[in-house]
Amino acid sequence: MLGRLATYVVPAASVIVTALVLFGPGSPNAAPFVRVRGVPVAGGRTLALRLEGARRLFGVDDVAALEGVTVEVTDAGANLAPETVSLGPDGVGEASIETNAPLRGPLDVRVVQGKTVLAEGTVPLRPPPPKPAPARDIAGVSSGFFRFFVHARRGHLVSPFPETLDVAVGLPEHVSPYRPSFAGITLSLSGSGTTITPEKNDTDERGAASFTVTPLAHHVELVIAARDPDGHEGRWEGLLPVRPGAIWLAPDLHAGLSFVSPAPRDRVYVSVVTDAGRILGAVVPVTRDDAGFFRGRLDVTPPTDPAQIVVSGDPGERGDATITWPLAAQTASAATPRLELLLDGSGAAEAREHARASSARRAAVFLVAVAALAEILLILVRTRRSQRDLDTNLAAAVSLEASDEAGAPIPAEDQRRIVAAARESHPALRVALAITLVTLGFALLAALSTFRR
Repeated sequence: MLGRLATYVVPAASVIVTALVLFGPGSPNAAPFVRVRGVPVAGGRTLALRLEGARRLFGVDDVAALEGVTVEVTDAGANLAPETVSLGPDGVGEASIETNAPLRGPLDVRVVQGKTVLAEGTVPLRPPPPKPAPARDIAGVSSGFFRFFVHARRGHLVSPFPETLDVAVGLPEHVSPYRPSFAGITLSLSGSGTTITPEKNDTDERGAASFTVTPLAHHVELVIAARDPDGHEGRWEGLLPVRPGAIWLAPDLHAGLSFVSPAPRDRVYVSVVTDAGRILGAVVPVTRDDAGFFRGRLDVTPPTDPAQIVVSGDPGERGDATITWPLAAQTASAATPRLELLLDGSGAAEAREHARASSARRAAVFLVAVAALAEILLILVRTRRSQRDLDTNLAAAVSLEASDEAGAPIPAEDQRRIVAAARESHPALRVALAITLVTLGFALLAALSTFRR
């Protein structure tokens, strides 16, 4: 009875467990990982890293808000203090690691969540960034008696926010360079798609004057007319450097950093970069105001050293809204280093997940194979048992017939041979069945243990 029950139970249980394993642990899950971005500079004392969490399934990435992510950094064999951060709903978080000594590199960076490795690798340090380039004049065409030098004080203009425009006049090469003073030259500014305050202004002794320009469009043509007290005139025409869709930074930095986005968004991404590299990163939430703009604020004291702040609408700082503003009295430099992709844990995470799923599938296949072997041996044992019962009955019938006086007697030698055949057993088959059943038990445990991985 027990053998018959095992013959039916073993394949049914094995098939059920195998199906559960194949559709459970044997199916690939979304693998969590982290991308690490930063600007690590040799000699710096602050390592500001931006972490982007995601999950990958079948080559497709999705944002992952991860909690309790720890960043471990080793600099030339010295362990730095680990930093634990949480990645917000956009999957982005900032880790800032301070050091007591200048960074020497290379850096061994490891990002973990519990026992799960999200990213790891070696990060080389880059040399200090070049000094900010001198302010570049806005391209334009000068004509007449004067030469014009026009530039936006902070390097860019964003519609519809005011910026200071500095204009200076001098003498072109074909005019005698001698002039006792450039003061008193009247500059008149005009342009379509912009408001200018004041529209007219007189230059100082250096021939400089400043205006507040508020672009109301993304394509603004500016015209500057100059006239000195002696009646000499000049003219300049050019396009203002208006950045469509960029995020504006309010010029007043004393009360913190105030960001305004003309385009709808939930947050802006900020990086503060100095000669020592990226010293600060932040994710600043923005909300819509009464005017329809999206405003956010970062309460931080600007560094005393010359610094640039990169403001972007995407974590990689590669979108059209990315713009660089100065945090000191100088024009933003086009050479300001942008975030680099330092580590990408997607490939390793996907490989680990495939290895885990493959291990579960192998356990399921092994369980099926052992169950099939056990079923074959069970059938053979039951077949042998039935045959043995048949031979026993045959031997009993032979003995009864041999004792019957009416029948012809069976020779004694034939009787012994028939009885011996009935008592014949196959111990090797039973041993093989026992071993297979034990192996089946271990295979079943191995398959079930995949649910805990």
